[in-house]
Amino acid sequence: MENPFYITGIIPEPYFCDRKKETTWMVRTLENKAHILLTSPRRMGKTQLVRHVFEQPSIKDNYYTFYTDIYSTTSLHELVLFLSKEIYSVLVPKGKAAIDKFLAGLHSVKGSFGYDPINSTPTFDIKLGDIHSPELTLDEIFHYLEQADKPCIFAIDEFQQIIKYPEKNVEAILRTHIQKLNNCLFIYAGSNRHILENMFSSTAKPFYNSAEQIYLDCIHKDIYIGFAQEQFTKANRKITPEAASFAYDLFEGHTYYVHNVLHNAFAYLDADKVVDTEDIQKTLIDILDEKDHTFASVMNQLNYQQKETLIAIAKEGKASGVTSVAFVKKHALKSTSSVQYVINTLLDKQLLTYIDEGRTKVYSVADRFLEMWICRTY
Repeated sequence: MENPFYITGIIPEPYFCDRKKETTWMVRTLENKAHILLTSPRRMGKTQLVRHVFEQPSIKDNYYTFYTDIYSTTSLHELVLFLSKEIYSVLVPKGKAAIDKFLAGLHSVKGSFGYDPINSTPTFDIKLGDIHSPELTLDEIFHYLEQADKPCIFAIDEFQQIIKYPEKNVEAILRTHIQKLNNCLFIYAGSNRHILENMFSSTAKPFYNSAEQIYLDCIHKDIYIGFAQEQFTKANRKITPEAASFAYDLFEGHTYYVHNVLHNAFAYLDADKVVDTEDIQKTLIDILDEKDHTFASVMNQLNYQQKETLIAIAKEGKASGVTSVAFVKKHALKSTSSVQYVINTLLDKQLLTYIDEGRTKVYSVADRFLEMWICRTY
Protein backbone atom coordinates (compact mmCIF):
# COMPACT_ATOMS: atom_id res chain seq x y z
CA MET A 1 0.00 0.00 0.00
CA GLU A 2 1.36 3.42 -0.98
CA ASN A 3 2.20 5.59 2.01
CA PRO A 4 -0.37 8.43 1.86
CA PHE A 5 1.73 10.84 3.93
CA TYR A 6 4.13 12.22 1.35
CA ILE A 7 7.22 14.00 2.66
CA THR A 8 9.12 14.22 -0.65
CA GLY A 9 8.25 14.67 -4.32
CA ILE A 10 4.99 15.98 -5.75
CA ILE A 11 1.90 15.04 -3.74
CA PRO A 12 -0.81 13.43 -5.91
CA GLU A 13 -4.25 15.02 -5.64
CA PRO A 14 -5.84 12.26 -3.46
CA TYR A 15 -3.13 12.73 -0.83
CA PHE A 16 -3.05 16.52 -0.83
CA CYS A 17 -4.52 17.91 2.38
CA ASP A 18 -6.81 20.94 2.12
CA ARG A 19 -5.24 24.29 1.03
CA LYS A 20 -8.43 24.83 -0.98
CA LYS A 21 -8.74 28.51 -0.06
CA GLU A 22 -5.08 29.24 -0.85
CA THR A 23 -5.22 27.27 -4.10
CA THR A 24 -8.31 29.12 -5.30
CA TRP A 25 -6.82 32.50 -4.38
CA MET A 26 -3.53 31.80 -6.15
CA VAL A 27 -5.21 30.50 -9.31
CA ARG A 28 -7.49 33.54 -9.50
CA THR A 29 -4.62 35.93 -8.82
CA LEU A 30 -2.55 34.40 -11.62
CA GLU A 31 -5.50 34.36 -14.01
CA ASN A 32 -5.91 38.08 -13.27
CA LYS A 33 -2.28 38.62 -14.29
CA ALA A 34 -0.78 39.52 -10.92
CA HIS A 35 2.51 38.32 -9.48
CA ILE A 36 2.46 36.54 -6.09
CA LEU A 37 4.69 36.71 -3.03
CA LEU A 38 4.25 33.48 -1.04
CA THR A 39 5.86 33.32 2.39
CA SER A 40 5.66 30.73 5.14
CA PRO A 41 7.77 29.16 7.85
CA ARG A 42 10.08 26.50 6.51
CA ARG A 43 8.40 23.21 5.72
CA MET A 44 4.86 24.52 5.98
CA GLY A 45 4.16 23.23 2.46
CA LYS A 46 4.68 26.23 0.18
CA THR A 47 6.58 24.25 -2.48
CA GLN A 48 3.88 21.60 -2.55
CA LEU A 49 1.22 24.30 -2.76
CA VAL A 50 2.93 25.89 -5.78
CA ARG A 51 3.14 22.52 -7.54
CA HIS A 52 -0.49 21.83 -6.61
CA VAL A 53 -1.53 25.15 -8.15
CA PHE A 54 0.42 24.26 -11.29
CA GLU A 55 -1.62 21.04 -11.56
CA GLN A 56 -4.98 22.83 -11.52
CA PRO A 57 -6.62 22.41 -14.97
CA SER A 58 -6.97 26.13 -15.70
CA ILE A 59 -3.24 26.59 -15.07
CA LYS A 60 -1.90 23.31 -16.43
CA ASP A 61 -3.82 23.57 -19.70
CA ASN A 62 -3.13 27.22 -20.45
CA TYR A 63 0.35 28.05 -19.15
CA TYR A 64 3.91 26.86 -19.26
CA THR A 65 4.88 26.46 -15.62
CA PHE A 66 8.41 26.55 -14.23
CA TYR A 67 9.78 26.07 -10.73
CA THR A 68 13.30 26.48 -9.40
CA ASP A 69 14.74 26.66 -5.90
CA ILE A 70 17.68 29.11 -5.78
CA TYR A 71 18.62 28.58 -2.12
CA SER A 72 22.01 27.13 -3.09
CA THR A 73 22.88 29.91 -5.55
CA THR A 74 25.49 32.51 -4.63
CA SER A 75 25.71 34.71 -7.73
CA LEU A 76 23.82 36.11 -10.70
CA HIS A 77 25.72 33.60 -12.87
CA GLU A 78 24.17 30.71 -10.92
CA LEU A 79 20.70 32.25 -11.01
CA VAL A 80 20.90 32.48 -14.80
CA LEU A 81 22.05 28.86 -14.95
CA PHE A 82 19.19 27.66 -12.73
CA LEU A 83 16.55 29.58 -14.68
CA SER A 84 17.76 28.35 -18.05
CA LYS A 85 18.09 24.73 -16.87
CA GLU A 86 14.51 24.77 -15.58
CA ILE A 87 13.14 26.15 -18.84
CA TYR A 88 15.06 23.51 -20.81
CA SER A 89 13.84 20.64 -18.60
CA VAL A 90 10.19 21.75 -18.97
CA LEU A 91 10.51 22.03 -22.75
CA VAL A 92 12.18 18.62 -23.29
CA PRO A 93 8.89 16.65 -23.20
CA LYS A 94 7.36 19.14 -25.63
CA GLY A 95 9.66 18.08 -28.46
CA LYS A 96 12.60 19.22 -30.56
CA ALA A 97 10.95 22.31 -32.01
CA ALA A 98 10.27 23.79 -28.57
CA ILE A 99 13.83 23.08 -27.40
CA ASP A 100 15.36 24.50 -30.58
CA LYS A 101 13.39 27.72 -30.24
CA PHE A 102 14.64 28.27 -26.69
CA LEU A 103 18.27 27.37 -27.36
CA ALA A 104 18.36 29.43 -30.54
CA GLY A 105 17.64 32.51 -28.48
CA LEU A 106 20.57 31.99 -26.11
CA HIS A 107 23.13 33.62 -28.41
CA SER A 108 25.49 34.48 -25.54
CA VAL A 109 26.10 30.80 -24.70
CA LYS A 110 25.25 29.20 -28.04
CA GLY A 111 28.60 27.47 -28.48
CA SER A 112 28.18 25.60 -25.21
CA PHE A 113 25.41 23.18 -26.22
CA GLY A 114 26.04 19.50 -26.76
CA TYR A 115 24.20 17.17 -29.12
CA ASP A 116 22.43 13.86 -28.65
CA PRO A 117 22.95 11.90 -31.91
CA ILE A 118 20.43 9.21 -30.92
CA ASN A 119 17.51 11.59 -30.40
CA SER A 120 18.83 14.23 -32.81
CA THR A 121 18.35 16.95 -30.21
CA PRO A 122 20.72 19.40 -28.53
CA THR A 123 21.68 18.76 -24.91
CA PHE A 124 21.94 21.38 -22.20
CA ASP A 125 25.61 21.28 -21.28
CA ILE A 126 26.00 24.87 -20.14
CA LYS A 127 28.26 25.31 -17.13
CA LEU A 128 28.89 28.35 -14.95
CA GLY A 129 32.08 29.13 -16.85
CA ASP A 130 30.11 29.35 -20.09
CA ILE A 131 28.05 32.28 -18.81
CA HIS A 132 30.38 35.19 -19.54
CA SER A 133 27.74 37.91 -19.46
CA PRO A 134 24.93 36.92 -17.08
CA GLU A 135 22.92 40.09 -17.66
CA LEU A 136 22.91 39.44 -21.41
CA THR A 137 21.91 35.79 -20.96
CA LEU A 138 19.22 36.87 -18.51
CA ASP A 139 17.87 39.27 -21.11
CA GLU A 140 17.73 36.39 -23.63
CA ILE A 141 15.86 34.19 -21.13
CA PHE A 142 13.25 36.85 -20.48
CA HIS A 143 12.95 37.49 -24.21
CA TYR A 144 12.14 33.81 -24.71
CA LEU A 145 9.49 33.88 -21.97
CA GLU A 146 7.93 36.94 -23.57
CA GLN A 147 7.83 35.27 -27.01
CA ALA A 148 6.64 31.82 -25.85
CA ASP A 149 3.51 30.53 -27.59
CA LYS A 150 1.66 30.24 -24.25
CA PRO A 151 1.78 32.51 -21.21
CA CYS A 152 4.29 31.42 -18.58
CA ILE A 153 4.36 31.23 -14.80
CA PHE A 154 7.77 31.04 -13.15
CA ALA A 155 8.03 30.19 -9.45
CA ILE A 156 11.33 31.08 -7.82
CA ASP A 157 11.72 29.58 -4.35
CA GLU A 158 13.94 31.14 -1.67
CA PHE A 159 13.86 34.32 -3.71
CA GLN A 160 15.48 36.33 -0.91
CA GLN A 161 18.79 34.68 -1.85
CA ILE A 162 19.33 37.29 -4.60
CA ILE A 163 20.20 40.01 -2.09
CA LYS A 164 23.27 38.03 -1.02
CA TYR A 165 24.79 37.96 -4.51
CA PRO A 166 28.07 39.86 -4.91
CA GLU A 167 26.84 41.60 -8.06
CA LYS A 168 25.33 45.02 -7.48
CA ASN A 169 21.69 45.90 -8.10
CA VAL A 170 20.45 42.36 -8.83
CA GLU A 171 17.02 43.29 -7.46
CA ALA A 172 16.85 46.31 -9.77
CA ILE A 173 18.07 44.31 -12.77
CA LEU A 174 15.42 41.62 -12.29
CA ARG A 175 12.65 44.10 -11.59
CA THR A 176 13.50 46.09 -14.71
CA HIS A 177 13.16 42.97 -16.86
CA ILE A 178 10.08 41.59 -15.14
CA GLN A 179 8.01 44.77 -15.30
CA LYS A 180 8.37 44.75 -19.09
CA LEU A 181 6.94 41.25 -19.47
CA ASN A 182 3.35 40.72 -20.58
CA ASN A 183 3.61 36.97 -21.15
CA CYS A 184 5.10 35.78 -17.85
CA LEU A 185 3.96 35.93 -14.24
CA PHE A 186 6.14 35.20 -11.23
CA ILE A 187 5.59 33.51 -7.89
CA TYR A 188 8.26 34.69 -5.48
CA ALA A 189 8.42 32.25 -2.58
CA GLY A 190 10.54 31.96 0.49
CA SER A 191 10.81 31.16 4.18
CA ASN A 192 13.07 34.02 5.25
CA ARG A 193 10.11 36.20 6.01
CA HIS A 194 11.84 39.23 7.45
CA ILE A 195 13.98 39.70 4.32
CA LEU A 196 11.16 39.06 1.84
CA GLU A 197 8.77 41.42 3.56
CA ASN A 198 11.40 44.12 3.43
CA MET A 199 12.03 43.47 -0.28
CA PHE A 200 8.35 43.83 -1.20
CA SER A 201 7.07 46.29 1.43
CA SER A 202 9.83 48.88 1.59
CA THR A 203 9.34 51.88 -0.67
CA ALA A 204 13.11 52.03 -1.22
CA LYS A 205 13.23 48.55 -2.78
CA PRO A 206 12.80 47.77 -6.52
CA PHE A 207 10.12 45.10 -5.89
CA TYR A 208 8.02 47.38 -3.69
CA ASN A 209 4.31 46.66 -4.02
CA SER A 210 4.87 44.53 -7.14
CA ALA A 211 3.16 41.32 -5.98
CA GLU A 212 0.03 40.19 -4.19
CA GLN A 213 1.07 38.72 -0.85
CA ILE A 214 -0.10 35.54 0.83
CA TYR A 215 1.19 34.00 4.05
CA LEU A 216 0.84 30.23 4.41
CA ASP A 217 -0.20 29.19 7.90
CA CYS A 218 -1.00 25.77 9.32
CA ILE A 219 -3.96 23.68 8.18
CA HIS A 220 -6.92 23.80 10.62
CA LYS A 221 -6.70 21.01 13.19
CA ASP A 222 -10.12 19.44 12.56
CA ILE A 223 -9.43 19.31 8.82
CA TYR A 224 -6.04 17.68 9.32
CA ILE A 225 -7.28 15.08 11.83
CA GLY A 226 -10.09 14.14 9.43
CA PHE A 227 -7.57 13.85 6.61
CA ALA A 228 -5.24 11.62 8.65
CA GLN A 229 -8.02 9.26 9.72
CA GLU A 230 -9.37 9.10 6.18
CA GLN A 231 -5.97 8.09 4.80
CA PHE A 232 -5.57 5.30 7.36
CA THR A 233 -9.13 4.09 6.68
CA LYS A 234 -8.54 3.98 2.91
CA ALA A 235 -5.59 1.67 3.60
CA ASN A 236 -7.74 -0.55 5.86
CA ARG A 237 -5.82 0.67 8.89
CA LYS A 238 -6.72 2.66 11.97
CA ILE A 239 -5.44 5.60 13.96
CA THR A 240 -7.27 6.93 16.99
CA PRO A 241 -8.53 10.54 16.88
CA GLU A 242 -6.47 11.15 20.02
CA ALA A 243 -3.27 9.98 18.28
CA ALA A 244 -3.87 12.17 15.23
CA SER A 245 -4.67 15.10 17.52
CA PHE A 246 -1.54 14.47 19.58
CA ALA A 247 0.65 14.42 16.45
CA TYR A 248 -0.90 17.71 15.31
CA ASP A 249 -0.47 19.37 18.69
CA LEU A 250 3.17 18.28 19.00
CA PHE A 251 4.04 20.61 16.14
CA GLU A 252 1.10 23.03 16.36
CA GLY A 253 -0.06 21.90 12.94
CA HIS A 254 3.27 22.49 11.18
CA THR A 255 2.53 20.39 8.12
CA TYR A 256 5.86 18.73 7.30
CA TYR A 257 6.53 17.55 10.83
CA VAL A 258 3.05 16.17 11.46
CA HIS A 259 3.21 14.47 8.07
CA ASN A 260 6.67 13.07 8.85
CA VAL A 261 5.56 11.46 12.12
CA LEU A 262 2.46 9.96 10.52
CA HIS A 263 4.51 8.84 7.52
CA ASN A 264 6.84 6.88 9.81
CA ALA A 265 4.01 5.52 11.92
CA PHE A 266 2.28 4.30 8.76
CA ALA A 267 5.52 2.82 7.39
CA TYR A 268 6.97 1.08 10.42
CA LEU A 269 4.06 -0.01 12.59
CA ASP A 270 2.26 -3.29 11.90
CA ALA A 271 -0.70 -2.89 9.57
CA ASP A 272 -3.11 -4.47 12.07
CA LYS A 273 -2.01 -2.10 14.85
CA VAL A 274 -4.40 0.66 15.88
CA VAL A 275 -2.02 3.62 16.10
CA ASP A 276 -2.43 5.35 19.46
CA THR A 277 -0.77 8.24 21.28
CA GLU A 278 1.99 6.04 22.68
CA ASP A 279 2.89 4.90 19.16
CA ILE A 280 3.21 8.54 18.06
CA GLN A 281 5.51 9.24 21.00
CA LYS A 282 7.72 6.26 20.16
CA THR A 283 7.81 7.24 16.48
CA LEU A 284 8.96 10.75 17.38
CA ILE A 285 11.75 9.38 19.61
CA ASP A 286 12.94 7.19 16.72
CA ILE A 287 13.01 10.20 14.36
CA LEU A 288 15.05 12.29 16.82
CA ASP A 289 17.46 9.39 17.35
CA GLU A 290 17.99 9.11 13.61
CA LYS A 291 18.75 12.84 13.39
CA ASP A 292 21.17 12.89 16.31
CA HIS A 293 24.37 13.06 14.25
CA THR A 294 22.98 15.68 11.84
CA PHE A 295 21.78 18.00 14.60
CA ALA A 296 24.99 17.60 16.58
CA SER A 297 26.85 18.74 13.46
CA VAL A 298 24.58 21.80 13.16
CA MET A 299 25.34 22.81 16.74
CA ASN A 300 29.06 22.25 16.29
CA GLN A 301 29.11 24.82 13.48
CA LEU A 302 27.86 27.58 15.81
CA ASN A 303 30.01 29.68 18.10
CA TYR A 304 29.26 29.71 21.82
CA GLN A 305 26.98 32.76 21.84
CA GLN A 306 24.99 31.51 18.84
CA LYS A 307 24.59 28.11 20.45
CA GLU A 308 23.46 29.39 23.86
CA THR A 309 20.96 31.79 22.26
CA LEU A 310 19.52 29.04 20.05
CA ILE A 311 19.21 26.76 23.08
CA ALA A 312 17.48 29.52 25.07
CA ILE A 313 14.88 30.11 22.35
CA ALA A 314 14.37 26.35 21.86
CA LYS A 315 13.62 25.94 25.56
CA GLU A 316 11.18 28.84 25.48
CA GLY A 317 9.40 27.32 22.45
CA LYS A 318 8.13 30.75 21.49
CA ALA A 319 10.32 33.57 22.70
CA SER A 320 9.33 37.23 22.86
CA GLY A 321 11.27 40.04 24.49
CA VAL A 322 14.50 38.29 23.60
CA THR A 323 16.58 41.43 24.07
CA SER A 324 15.08 42.21 27.46
CA VAL A 325 17.15 42.08 30.63
CA ALA A 326 14.76 39.45 32.01
CA PHE A 327 15.30 37.08 29.07
CA VAL A 328 19.08 37.57 29.12
CA LYS A 329 19.27 36.91 32.86
CA LYS A 330 16.94 33.90 32.75
CA HIS A 331 19.14 32.13 30.20
CA ALA A 332 22.50 33.51 31.40
CA LEU A 333 23.25 35.16 28.05
CA LYS A 334 26.05 37.65 27.55
CA SER A 335 24.19 40.94 26.98
CA THR A 336 21.07 42.37 25.34
CA SER A 337 23.09 43.94 22.52
CA SER A 338 24.92 40.71 21.69
CA VAL A 339 21.64 38.75 21.69
CA GLN A 340 20.18 40.99 18.97
CA TYR A 341 23.26 40.53 16.79
CA VAL A 342 23.25 36.77 17.31
CA ILE A 343 19.52 36.52 16.51
CA ASN A 344 20.04 38.32 13.21
CA THR A 345 22.82 35.85 12.40
CA LEU A 346 20.62 32.86 13.28
CA LEU A 347 17.82 34.30 11.13
CA ASP A 348 20.21 34.58 8.19
CA LYS A 349 21.29 30.97 8.76
CA GLN A 350 17.56 30.08 8.77
CA LEU A 351 17.93 28.40 12.15
CA LEU A 352 15.38 30.82 13.61
CA THR A 353 12.09 32.16 12.34
CA TYR A 354 9.55 34.59 13.79
CA ILE A 355 5.98 35.78 13.64
CA ASP A 356 4.66 39.26 14.39
CA GLU A 357 2.23 39.60 17.27
CA GLY A 358 1.32 43.26 17.15
CA ARG A 359 4.57 45.16 17.47
CA THR A 360 6.36 42.22 19.05
CA LYS A 361 8.42 39.61 17.21
CA VAL A 362 8.04 36.10 18.59
CA TYR A 363 10.98 33.86 17.73
CA SER A 364 11.21 30.08 17.49
CA VAL A 365 13.61 27.49 16.10
CA ALA A 366 12.87 27.04 12.40
CA ASP A 367 13.23 23.24 12.45
CA ARG A 368 10.81 21.77 14.97
CA PHE A 369 12.69 18.49 15.14
CA LEU A 370 15.86 20.44 15.94
CA GLU A 371 13.99 22.33 18.67
CA MET A 372 12.87 19.08 20.27
CA TRP A 373 16.33 17.55 19.94
CA ILE A 374 17.92 20.60 21.61
CA CYS A 375 15.47 20.44 24.51
CA ARG A 376 16.18 16.74 24.92
CA THR A 377 19.97 17.11 24.61
CA TYR A 378 20.64 20.33 26.55
